[in-house]
Amino acid sequence: MNRSAASRRGRPPSLTSRGRAFAASGAVLMIGGALLSSWQVTALGVSTLAALCVLYILFYPTSILVWRHHLELAWSLERPAGEDGFVVGRPFRIRVSLRNRGPLSLGHASLRLFASSALESPGAFAASLGARSEVTVSGELTALCVGTWHLHGAAVELKGALGLCAVEAYFPSSLAIQVFPRPSVRALPEGARPQSGAPDDKLGLHALRLRGSGGELRELREHAPGDPFKHIAWKATARTGRLMVRDLDRETMTTHFLLVDLGATMRRGHAGATKLDFAIDLASAYARAALKAGDRAGLITFDGRIVDEVKPGDGPSHRLRLVQPLLSAMNAVDEDLTELTDSELVAQVARYLLHQEGVDTRQRRAPPIDDPSWAHLAASATGGLYDLRVLEQAVQSALGPTSTARLSTVRAQTPEMQRLRLFCRLRGIELPYRRVAEEGRRSSGLGAALERAARGRGSQRIVVLSDLEGLERGLDEVARAVRLARRRGHRLVCAAPSAKRFASGHQAARPKGLLAADQARLSEIALWDAERRERAAQHRIAALGVRVLSVGPGDSESALIAQLAPGAQGGSAASGRRQAGAGR
Repeated sequence: MNRSAASRRGRPPSLTSRGRAFAASGAVLMIGGALLSSWQVTALGVSTLAALCVLYILFYPTSILVWRHHLELAWSLERPAGEDGFVVGRPFRIRVSLRNRGPLSLGHASLRLFASSALESPGAFAASLGARSEVTVSGELTALCVGTWHLHGAAVELKGALGLCAVEAYFPSSLAIQVFPRPSVRALPEGARPQSGAPDDKLGLHALRLRGSGGELRELREHAPGDPFKHIAWKATARTGRLMVRDLDRETMTTHFLLVDLGATMRRGHAGATKLDFAIDLASAYARAALKAGDRAGLITFDGRIVDEVKPGDGPSHRLRLVQPLLSAMNAVDEDLTELTDSELVAQVARYLLHQEGVDTRQRRAPPIDDPSWAHLAASATGGLYDLRVLEQAVQSALGPTSTARLSTVRAQTPEMQRLRLFCRLRGIELPYRRVAEEGRRSSGLGAALERAARGRGSQRIVVLSDLEGLERGLDEVARAVRLARRRGHRLVCAAPSAKRFASGHQAARPKGLLAADQARLSEIALWDAERRERAAQHRIAALGVRVLSVGPGDSESALIAQLAPGAQGGSAASGRRQAGAGR
């Protein structure tokens, strides 16, 4: 993946901190000599300032070469050995080449990378650029989180003699990097199952409750919405006076549905060490194990609503479809999921366009109050004015003609804001996630996700990955969805990340002037409060008949998957019972 760029704007050389100190010393000597009537001190100050001016003038041709694109930059990324892509937590190498096409030496250069917050850069690179030469430097980048992250560009700083003057050239080059979850161990058994045909035709290792025309009778139960009429047990219905349905045991494949919570409480903590990072790793490992075992897997991500959904499927290629919503979970841009207002969004996109594309959308002067151009202006929180017509034209040009088809993937009130938010997603502009949710919002999202998963036919295992915070009230939708899942014979379990194991995400910011003991006491109180809310939420969900497991860092991945999918390993108990009966 090679990308090259050239600096777009030239700036005159500036004085470094050493240069400013040198100039201040010369000015003090000159003024002090004049006040003391000492021509020697005054001459020393004048000589100091004159020497600084000479060095500045001698350095000026370097700036001209940079402005005229005699300095070029190219970079490339190398995947880790043995990996098909970039994996979270595993360093990968970046190579940066600087080429001086000018006839003059540019001296020592310092290069800094500008990347997304989830990419840990190696710091500044140092190189020496001679006339008509090329230098290559390399370093390691580490992705802290799963997601699609960007390298936005690089800034090259060139310093003159004695380090008194400097000029900086910025090379914009947006490069997207998809970072996948860590590979997981195989926790579910691989069954010798056919990889084609209908789900009912794929016999497997699991004895599961299915509605169908074949298999052993498991139980008679009341009719639930969605049950086919051909499965009605008419004799039992006539005997009991209620509509009854036959449930049969049959060895077949299982459908696993993963429900991942994307809420703000799942994002607290440092990058790479949040509950959401843990949930994404666990969901990816669970899906990989289920697909390797020949089962089907589906995925739903939710917050106050269903954010993304992948229908259940099987096969190796289906894993990539399951991973994509997990990658986009960290890069939320929808209006109801982020905290930016429209004016703040306009200001952020305008700043990006100014630095990356060289497009200035700022309005220098405010027009008269009765000027109709106010309809095309947006004001930021700091009082700046931006021309929306120039902004939209630049965004539309950057998105290209195919952007219309992708607007439906972004939620906003107006098409203009949709385009801006789509631009943020494609260019890696990070928007802050909504920190405070409306009352009952999380319950509504969880209920909708559970109901969507419970509608499926056949035997299913529904796994909810959520800390269950924000479920104090409004559990009617959740309870209704749980009852539907239980009536249809689905197995439901919730993996709740433990507050104690993610204590760093709940520590309060240290106020100024507090001692270490006071800080430790505040952290202990915050952790106690988080654990209290966690226990209350788990009790409320468990009261609905849902099995809740407390999970966290340090748990064995294979052991967790075995707990979330009980009975998935080894042969089926029902099959063993049938064989024993046949032997007798």
